[in-house]
Amino acid sequence: MSVWRGTEASDPIRRQFESIDRFSIQQSRLAYRMARSFGFTGVSGAAIALAIPGAVDGSAIVWCYATIVLLAATHIVLARYPHGLSIVGVYAAGILCLATVGIAAGPEPEPSAAAALVMIAGWGIGCIGTVLSSTWAQVILLVYGIATTVTIATLLEADIGDEAALSAPVLVILGWAVTTIFGLWLTRANPRVMRRISSIGYTYLIERRASEAEAQRHRDARLLHDTALATLTLLAHAGRGVDAAAMREQAASDRDLLRRLREGESPTPRSSGAYTLTHTAELQLNGTLETVKARFAGSGLDVAWHGSGQLGLEQARLEAFILALTECIENVRRHAGVDEAHVTLSDDGMVVRGVVTDAGAGFDPATIGRSSLGFQQSVIARTEDIGGTVRVFSSPGAGTTVVLEVPK
Repeated sequence: MSVWRGTEASDPIRRQFESIDRFSIQQSRLAYRMARSFGFTGVSGAAIALAIPGAVDGSAIVWCYATIVLLAATHIVLARYPHGLSIVGVYAAGILCLATVGIAAGPEPEPSAAAALVMIAGWGIGCIGTVLSSTWAQVILLVYGIATTVTIATLLEADIGDEAALSAPVLVILGWAVTTIFGLWLTRANPRVMRRISSIGYTYLIERRASEAEAQRHRDARLLHDTALATLTLLAHAGRGVDAAAMREQAASDRDLLRRLREGESPTPRSSGAYTLTHTAELQLNGTLETVKARFAGSGLDVAWHGSGQLGLEQARLEAFILALTECIENVRRHAGVDEAHVTLSDDGMVVRGVVTDAGAGFDPATIGRSSLGFQQSVIARTEDIGGTVRVFSSPGAGTTVVLEVPK
């Protein structure tokens, strides 16, 4: 059985080749185990036939059963150690068993002894036909095995009856044919299964790349929305309520961000208007919150923080949580029409919770459409990506409360 190995391939392709490799190994094991099963059928049938009174002389029966046990042992070795030497061992033990039973049965064997000879030649030895169909060298050995066993069975006159269908050559060839056809079917099925595995692997790879591209598109959209778009919104409103120095600093960060994106990098924003363009070893929550406070203080929005400053989330999930929270505060600055917002953080050991409240204009939550990039992607989708949920409580003229919850 041939085995494919991909040693220089990328991860998805290597996993595909590994699955093919595992299938080939299992297929080879199946072939050798089926050879053992066919062999056991032959030795069991021979043992039962020899147990019939008058099959062979009483003193010779011991040697016959000894060689049958030896042949069965080689079948076990064949299944446990699939190797060319194991095949030779089965063939040699089978010829020895065939000769021993033939000599014990005499020149004119009884029908029961003839049946034992046929079972040994056609199945006890013929079982190796299951594993001799992959290469031309194996086919040559297969033809040799069939020729020798048929010849020996014929010389021993192992005919079970007078009819041609019960003659030794026909019965022995029938046993070899069954085992060989099964081996050929198993071998020919291998390329078809490999092609199917390759097709499935290729389809999976395409779907995975499409999913990754879609996920990256959403991440880029959130990144631009939370950074460059926020700056453009401030410029559209002539920067009212925003310090000129803060505007210049934020615009410079946006310019650097866009340049890095154009060069193919994947910067990670720490908050709206402030970015981390290189990977950091860990996210310092207090420092991040101070950055967010300073960013909105310079934008004309006073943010009052309440609750714990320690949130038990791993770095990637904490970053996403803070970004979603920051976008909620940004929405207050843009739409609420107030200069104050309240943010409450809590961690009860099971859920990390962030609540953003304002007493502004409010809105009808049902008006949030799926195309709303700011809230749907930067808040809801980002929170759902880390296993969290978002709840919105608002109505026109009654302010807004947004609750972000992320399980630990």
